[in-house]
Amino acid sequence: MTSISYLCVIVILLYSPIAYTCENDKIPEMNMSFTRHPQPLAVPLYDDVNFECSLNIPAERFAWHHRPLGSNKWTLSSDTYSNTGGKTSRLIVSFDNVSKAGDYRCIAFFGSSGLVSDPARLTLATIQEFSDKNDIYIEVMQGNTVPITCPVPYSEPEAIVQFYKNDMLIKDANLVNGKTMVIKDVRLADSGSYYCSVNNYITTVTLTSNHKTILTVHANLTFQPPYLTKLPQTEYIITRGKNVTLECFGAGYPVPHVTWSRLGGSLPSKSVKSSFGLTLVHVQPSDRGEYDCVWSHDVRQIKSAIILRVVEPPRVTKQPSACKFHEGGKLQLSCNVTGEPQPTVEWLINGESLMPSKTQEMTASTLLISEVEKKHAGIVQCVASNDYGSHSGYNLLQVQPKEHIVGGKTESKPNYGTVSRHKHTRGGGRRNKNKEAKKKGDGAEIELNPPDVPIITRLSDISVMVRWTVPKNTGLPIQFFKVQYREIGSKISGKQTKWMTANSEIPNHVRSFEVTDLQTEHTYRFRIAAVYSNNDNKLSKNSVRFHLHRDTGIESTKMPIPLLTRIEALGPHEMLLLWQNPNRSAKIDGFYIYHRASTSAGEYLKTTVEGKDASNMTISHLLPDTPYEFKIQSFSVNAASEFSQILRHKTEKLVVEHPVQQVVAENKLRPSENNKNVSIHAIIGGVFGASVILVALAFAARFLYKRAKYKQSQESQSEAGKPITNGRVMNGGVTDSKINITSNPLAGLDTSEDIMQPKSGQQSSMEMTSFLNGQNNNGSNNGRNNGDAAGSDVNVTSHSEPSSLRQGPLPIEQRL
Repeated sequence: MTSISYLCVIVILLYSPIAYTCENDKIPEMNMSFTRHPQPLAVPLYDDVNFECSLNIPAERFAWHHRPLGSNKWTLSSDTYSNTGGKTSRLIVSFDNVSKAGDYRCIAFFGSSGLVSDPARLTLATIQEFSDKNDIYIEVMQGNTVPITCPVPYSEPEAIVQFYKNDMLIKDANLVNGKTMVIKDVRLADSGSYYCSVNNYITTVTLTSNHKTILTVHANLTFQPPYLTKLPQTEYIITRGKNVTLECFGAGYPVPHVTWSRLGGSLPSKSVKSSFGLTLVHVQPSDRGEYDCVWSHDVRQIKSAIILRVVEPPRVTKQPSACKFHEGGKLQLSCNVTGEPQPTVEWLINGESLMPSKTQEMTASTLLISEVEKKHAGIVQCVASNDYGSHSGYNLLQVQPKEHIVGGKTESKPNYGTVSRHKHTRGGGRRNKNKEAKKKGDGAEIELNPPDVPIITRLSDISVMVRWTVPKNTGLPIQFFKVQYREIGSKISGKQTKWMTANSEIPNHVRSFEVTDLQTEHTYRFRIAAVYSNNDNKLSKNSVRFHLHRDTGIESTKMPIPLLTRIEALGPHEMLLLWQNPNRSAKIDGFYIYHRASTSAGEYLKTTVEGKDASNMTISHLLPDTPYEFKIQSFSVNAASEFSQILRHKTEKLVVEHPVQQVVAENKLRPSENNKNVSIHAIIGGVFGASVILVALAFAARFLYKRAKYKQSQESQSEAGKPITNGRVMNGGVTDSKINITSNPLAGLDTSEDIMQPKSGQQSSMEMTSFLNGQNNNGSNNGRNNGDAAGSDVNVTSHSEPSSLRQGPLPIEQRL
C-alpha cells in the first residue's frame, strides 16, 4: 500500500503544470504608490495646461506619455515636464493644437522599473449652438405642475442654465436635472413667454435658445383627462453613486395624481416620489431596470415607461500576484476587474504597454508569456479602462536567470526585478533620532514615512483647517499626530518665533485639524508630526506661507451653501449623508461635514470630503442608539460657505449575539490500540516532573504575593492625600486602567530652548478626510476609509509628562 502511495505522488509531480509556477515566498511587497494622479481638464485652445502626479516616496526620474483621442497608442510627450526626481512631477502642455487633446499619464522610475499613474483626459472646452427649431405651446388648468425645458446643446464642461420669462431673468428657478424648470401649483399669472440661455464658464460664451415656450394657464372650468405635458425621456444613463430624477410630468382637471412602480421589483428604499418625478439617491447597480409612471384620476389614466442604466468606473479588485519566474520559462498572471460597461484591460511592464506577439498573449484579464526574458523583470501592471475612468493594479515581478557552467562550477547571476530602495538620512556627525528608518532585530529596516505637506484652508478670521495625507506606511504604525504652527515675520528678542504644538493628540485615522486663536492679517507656516509605536516621531515638510486675511464678506458669499437632503442609519456605528451642490460652477475644493451627539452641547467633529462633485459620505465611529445632528459647508482655499440646515438622525441599536456553547463528549475520540502498552518508566518520569513543577509554582506564588503586598503599601503611601474621582486618581494617575501610558515623545524636542505657552483656553476640534471617486489613499492604519474622532477625544496624561505639556501647546524647534 505504501509503494502505491509513493507512485501516485511521482505521477502527480510528473504531470503537474510547473511551467506557470509562481514563487512568491520571498518577493518583497510594493512600497511605492501614487498619492496624486493627474486630473482631467477642459480648457480652451491656446491655454497652458498643468498636469501633476505625486508618489509616497521619491522617484529617480519621471516621464509623461500622451494618447490622442481615438488612438490606442501611447507616445512620449513632447511638452515640458520636470524630470529631476523627487515625489512630484509636473507636465506643462501648450494646448496650441486640438491634436494635443487626449489622455496623459506619468511614469515614475525606480532604477529600470517603472510605475504608471491613472490617465487624465485633456478636452477642448467648447459649446455648440442651439438646435431647437420651433416654439413649444403648453396649456394647462391652474393647480397643475408644469415643466419648462431648455434644449441644452453640447458643452464641455457642462453648461450653466438660466431661464427668462417675458425677457426677465428668473432668479429662484426650481431646476430638475439642471435643465428643466418646474413651476408647481401653476397660477393664471404664470402665463407668459419663456426661454433659456446657457453659459460655458471656461470659454465665457453665452448662447440663447432660438425659440420659446408659450405657457397658457386656464381657470378650472371643465373636465380634462390626464395627459403628459412633456414627452418623457425614455432612458437615463447614470454613474454609480450619483443622484437622478426620472422626470414624468402630467396634467389635467381635476389635477391627477401620479404613482410609480418598478417592473419585476419594488422601488429603491432611497427613492423619493413627487409631482414631477421619481428621485433616486446614491444610485447602485441593483437599481437598474424599468420604472413605470402612471398619471390617473377616477375615470382615466396615462402611463409612461423609463429605463434606468447604471454605469460604473473600472476597479481592479485583485491585482496581479508578486511572483518569481525562471528565465526561459512560461509566465501567467491575472487580475480581477469590475465596471460597467465591461472594461478593457491593458498590461504593462515597467511603464511599457505589452502588445500581442508569438510569445505574448493577452486574453481578457490574463497575461501569458511563453518565454520569459530578463526585460520582463520589474513592475507588472494591469490597467482597466472604460468610458468612465481607469484604474490599475500592480506588483513586483522577478526573473531568475539561467544557470551557467563556468570551469566545472555552477554560476548563477542575481535575480532581476528588485526595485531599488532609497534610504533617506540626514547629514551630521551625531546620531539623529528623527531619521528615516529604524533597524529591526534581524537587521532589516523599517520605513518611517512622514506625512505629506499639509494644505491650509481659511475658516474664519482666527482659525484655519489643516489637512494632510500619509503615504502607505509599511513599517511601524502611527500612534497619533500633532499639529504645529509658527508665525512668520514676527520676532521675539531678535529671534524667530518658536514652533507651537496644539495640545490635542490626533488619532491615527484622522487627517485634518482645526487650529484656532490665530491672529488676523498674520502669516503662518504649519507642519504635522507623526508619532510611531516606538515613540519615535517624524515631521512633514513645512506648508507654504499662509496669510490669514480678514474676511470682507465677498469670498464667503460666493461659496454655495450645500443642500443636505437625507441621512440614513447604516448600523449602530455608521450614518450615510446625502447632499447636493446647488451651484456646480462655483470654484470649491470640497465639503466640511460637522456632527455631534444631539444630547450633548460639545464641539462639532469635522470630516473633510475632497472634490466639488462629491455628494455622499459615510460617517463612522458613532455611538449606538444615539441621536446625532449634522450640517455641511463647502470650502475653497480662501473661504468656507455658510452652514446648511441641520438634520438629525439616530443610529441603530447594537444587537448583541450570544454565542452557543459547544459541548464535546469526553470519549468522542478513542485511543489507538497501539498506545495501550505504556512504558512504566514514562509514567514514573511524568509523576516526578509534575511534582517538581508543583513545588516551583508554590514558591512563585509566595514570591508574587509578597511583592504585590509591598507594591500596594507603596501606592497607598504615594496616593495619600490625593482626591479620588470616579475610581481614578486625579492629576494624571490612572489606577484602574490597563492602558500602557508613555510620555509624550514630542516633549523633548525643544529642550534647548525656552518653552512658550499659547493663549489660554485654546482647544481645537478634530475632523477626518475622505477621497471619493475611487482615488484616495488616506494611509489609515486601521484600514478604514472614512470616519471621525468620536470616542477618541479623551486626553489621558502620562505620569512622566511635564505639566507644561498638559496645560497647553509646547514650542518644538525644527530639526536640521
